[in-house]
Amino acid sequence: MNSIIFKNSIRHLFRNKLYTILNVLGLSIGISACWVIYKFVSYELSFENGIENKEHTYRLISKFGEDGEFNFSGGISSPIYFYMKEELAGIERVVPVFRRYTKSVRVPLDERDEGKKEYFDLTDQEIIKTEPNYFDMVPYEWLAGDKNTALDNPFKVVLTDTRAKHYFPNTSYENMLGRTLVYDDTIQVAVTGVIKTLDFPTEFKGQEFLQLDKSKYDLSLGNWTNTNNSDMVYFQTDDAQAANLSLANVQQKVNDNWKKFKQENKINFTYNRQIEKLPLLESHFATDVKDSGIDKTSKKVIYGLIGTAIFLLVLACINYVNLTTAQLPQRNKEIGIRKTLGSKAAHLILQMMLETMLVITMAIVLSGAISHFAISALEDFFSRESIQFHNPVSFALFLGTVLIFTVLLAGLYPSWIITKVNAVNIFRNKGQLHVTTERINLRKVLIVFQFVVAQVFIVSALIIGKQMSFTIHKDLGFNKDAVITTEIPYKLRNSENYSTKRKTLIEELRTIPGIKNVSLGEKPMEDQVSSSVFNHITPGVNEPEMQRIFLKSVDTAYLELYDLELVAGQNLLPSDTVSSFVINESAVTMFGFKSPEDAIGKIIGQGKRRFPIMGVIKDFHITSFYTVIEPMALRSYTANVNTINIKFEANKSGQIPELIDLVNKKWNQFFPQEEFNYTFYDDSIAELYIKEQQLLKLTNISTAIAILISCLGLFGLATIIAYQRSKEIGIRKVLGASISGIVSLLSKDFVKMVLIAILIASPIVWWGCNKWLEDFVYKIEISWIPFGFGGLIAVTAALLTVSYQALKAAKVNPVESLRDE
Repeated sequence: MNSIIFKNSIRHLFRNKLYTILNVLGLSIGISACWVIYKFVSYELSFENGIENKEHTYRLISKFGEDGEFNFSGGISSPIYFYMKEELAGIERVVPVFRRYTKSVRVPLDERDEGKKEYFDLTDQEIIKTEPNYFDMVPYEWLAGDKNTALDNPFKVVLTDTRAKHYFPNTSYENMLGRTLVYDDTIQVAVTGVIKTLDFPTEFKGQEFLQLDKSKYDLSLGNWTNTNNSDMVYFQTDDAQAANLSLANVQQKVNDNWKKFKQENKINFTYNRQIEKLPLLESHFATDVKDSGIDKTSKKVIYGLIGTAIFLLVLACINYVNLTTAQLPQRNKEIGIRKTLGSKAAHLILQMMLETMLVITMAIVLSGAISHFAISALEDFFSRESIQFHNPVSFALFLGTVLIFTVLLAGLYPSWIITKVNAVNIFRNKGQLHVTTERINLRKVLIVFQFVVAQVFIVSALIIGKQMSFTIHKDLGFNKDAVITTEIPYKLRNSENYSTKRKTLIEELRTIPGIKNVSLGEKPMEDQVSSSVFNHITPGVNEPEMQRIFLKSVDTAYLELYDLELVAGQNLLPSDTVSSFVINESAVTMFGFKSPEDAIGKIIGQGKRRFPIMGVIKDFHITSFYTVIEPMALRSYTANVNTINIKFEANKSGQIPELIDLVNKKWNQFFPQEEFNYTFYDDSIAELYIKEQQLLKLTNISTAIAILISCLGLFGLATIIAYQRSKEIGIRKVLGASISGIVSLLSKDFVKMVLIAILIASPIVWWGCNKWLEDFVYKIEISWIPFGFGGLIAVTAALLTVSYQALKAAKVNPVESLRDE
């Protein structure tokens, strides 16, 4: 019996190739969307899964601010670690992870040979100073060396297999032991261990590990107030109560030392800082914590993607239900004969579920290919690590869940309808299977639901796109057009005559025809901005509280290059040291000056340091639109600035490639050992909103998928309506109805369903997009235009889909549809 059911299922699928293809295509699109989202989500949710006792592992972070306005730093003051290690009881394990920055690493080949030398940029060093218990907390596999003695003095180093193979190619791990590395041409260390790179997603990305040397750290009271994002402390406890007690003790020690430091230095400004604990399992999702070199992902994004995957799969299942039930009137004789011959309801359900299983299996196979190409197309959204990440158990569970969920959701309703069909009624009605009004209403509800989801995606995409366009094209307060920037590599900054070469290069670049200006200075708008505290110095008056102000180090050409408007005073004085400030209008207000003119000549200071205000410029955006324009000062200090800004003539846009080639030649005259790399500054600004661009891309893709699946569902419903109303259409044609009139007759109900979907979706989109826009300080106002345009897209898509079936039905010869009456 089962073989017969299987053969009947295969026969039916091949007999109805169009519907089979549409069903497989619709389900494969929905499953592919789930597959791609699973690939991203499974990686993000797997962070730190390999850490033992991860539920009771914490990081210390610093919290600054008051009155509800806080910012968080992932770093701490280095003395805190030594206090926790030496004085604090009740902690199972406290582990430092302090990053060490180095200019170079030399690998001696033998006693007579200096060997090869590696230079590092600040972004990819991953050299960690820590203690031996780090390897008790993080479960590395040891390939060579002894974990217990590998870091028992500051002149030993442990390498990951990746870094070890880079330094010592074609050498076994055991033979690497005892080899020497020389940091910064002075510090010589011996390789005492090689460990396997962690095979699970983690923020522990160290490649080289040195012992933390307490003697190298300043443990004075002043250093208790400092915070360095590169210095992180982890600790493990037996339970949450012990963790809270340890945190309270740390906070008390920080407060006590601040009071002592404040009294000794007669400080009169407020220092609002708290030490908090961050569970390790939440660290990857703490997007509000500023960290150095740690990847972050918002949990809102994760949950949003999971919700999107479920919605798209449900849409695909609804599409399958509609297309399957649309075929039931055409299977009336088969159903009637089988029921007359004694087929039980279980047999009919089994066949329908088997057909569903076969279609879904084909869809899953097709989804594998679609997902592979989709992930390649979304490579800017996926990191290399996430693409390479595989968890066979999780993947098998994912496919099993998708299969069961889809089979049940897509197969149960059509199976239930078949069991309700009365064979006597089929033959009494001459083979016609009437689907009751209730069932048609259910299908309409499903179609409305599909278009509600589609409309949510359409209008959301339009609003997100409008906000992105606003952020890119809004007046930022400076001119970013035709500007490229280049960073002088870290490894060159300590080379011989570096300052002279840098200065001469800039002067040479200014002589190139077509280059309007060249400036040495930090970018006006970027994601990382340094700040410090200053106060307004008034002779004979007690110093007021210190105020935080953001700082940018620039030269005298900076204002002209970026068209920064000077509203009072003059430009900075030429100097390689800090000699004067130009502040913005927000700083004028913060320091309490009556006007920009009133600020000119005033002195602001920091301790014994005094700086005159030379000028005031109009406010411009220094960070993304998520934050307000902050008080900011340009200072005449370029000794440690390594960003060169180059602006081309506006009328030379067509010659920019040739001009860049000339810049490259000049660069090679001064720094031939390093390739010239540059970035158009407007592209750099766009990168500040990379997450929003990824969100827009995903929303656009989801919109296309939702519209496609919804239209496939409409196709199925249009098919059944045209089939059931064939005789009505024939009678109308006999009575003189036109083709356009019949098309309008069949289409109006579908348009009504889409309009109902638009009405339901609009308040949902309005609420959701307003919540999303709340994160932006500078944002668009949501108008009716995206809703109107989104509705037009949905109605047009529905009409184009329905029109095919409507025209097909309208062109049928009425004699054929009325022949059996």
